[in-house]
Amino acid sequence: MTRSTALPFARPDITDEEKEAVLRVLDSGWLTQGKETDLLEEEFARYTGAANAVAVNSATAALHLGLVGMGLKGGEAVLVPALTFTATAEVVHRCGALPLLVDVDPQSYLITVETIERFLDAECHRDERGLVHTASGARIRGIICMHYGGRSCDLEALQELCRREGWFLGEDAAHAFGTLYRGTPIGQHGDFCAFSFYATKNMTTGEGGMLTTPHDTVAHRCRRLRLHGIETPAHRRKNYYYDVVDEGFKYNLSDISAAIGRVQMRRHDSMMMRRRRIHETYSAHFAGLEGVRPCPDSSGSSHHLYTIEIDPALSGRDDFSAAIESHNVRTGLHFIPLYRMSHYRIRYGREEAGLEEDSWKKRYPGSERIFERILSLPIYSSMSDDDIQDVVKAVKAAHATMQDELRQKNPG
Repeated sequence: MTRSTALPFARPDITDEEKEAVLRVLDSGWLTQGKETDLLEEEFARYTGAANAVAVNSATAALHLGLVGMGLKGGEAVLVPALTFTATAEVVHRCGALPLLVDVDPQSYLITVETIERFLDAECHRDERGLVHTASGARIRGIICMHYGGRSCDLEALQELCRREGWFLGEDAAHAFGTLYRGTPIGQHGDFCAFSFYATKNMTTGEGGMLTTPHDTVAHRCRRLRLHGIETPAHRRKNYYYDVVDEGFKYNLSDISAAIGRVQMRRHDSMMMRRRRIHETYSAHFAGLEGVRPCPDSSGSSHHLYTIEIDPALSGRDDFSAAIESHNVRTGLHFIPLYRMSHYRIRYGREEAGLEEDSWKKRYPGSERIFERILSLPIYSSMSDDDIQDVVKAVKAAHATMQDELRQKNPG
């Protein structure tokens, strides 16, 4: 039976505890960046094992500050995965540099040393500056890896490559709060790491993010940069004098958001355990569906996304999605590769950036394969057992429908 109301693709898990925390801040009279934000940073650093944590208003802001902290500038380039959200690449452009789109592994959906080396062999050369992107002449300065769906990249291998080339390693951990890499939390490995607290994420503040870095000087500068380059924020001043000592942005997090985040952090382990159980339930039910590949598993995953791959021999991805949604279960797509986006193709030039359409499958075989097949299903801690079963039933019903249509097309 089809649900009477639509099951949303994502929904934040908010309780009375978060509401009470917001009211406490409202009653305090101090709503902007203040003591709650300081406490969130301290608690986040402890949870992740990071040396420094800087609260900001989005993961995009965290990525941008991380790049500024690394000294990225015009005439330089950064390697980013082709299969990611636009923020991973747009922050490189914001620094005046060139994002270079690297294919991902078709099994893990992650950027790897192997996919990077294939890109370097095909698109780059070495001169006295180091490795240079041949078409643009931009010197490569670093990598931003992206922990897709909550599964960690091979950070040790990426760190070794960066050490060898003198590059920085940034991490887009928008999906990865709570993810473990070889038993240690994401947030303490690269030169900087950016987390998202957007409304759909495992931990939310509505809008928000966090930058972690092992470099004290980078953290100190980023704390200034997030608030107009002001040396001392208002809640720490002893009088009304202040000094602007650096360039700056409006990236600070409010105490209202920080209060929500502190509660979410306390609840996070139980929320992630619920996600893990949903993941396991889905995989158990979908393992026997011919033409459907269940989500890749990882013992250290945060289980931010649950994706399935649809074999084109069974059905087109869009048709399979429509069949699921006919049962009032919403689906998602993570992601449309960046080289398919008009902005990147127009801004950087199809030939210069390798974005001409007839080269997609050759340049980005992993990303193309994933994009043509992948579909994201609802997975969030506030789902009821009935919600979970509704997703299972909708996927199985869609699978049966596609099989029936296939038999009708090929009756023999």
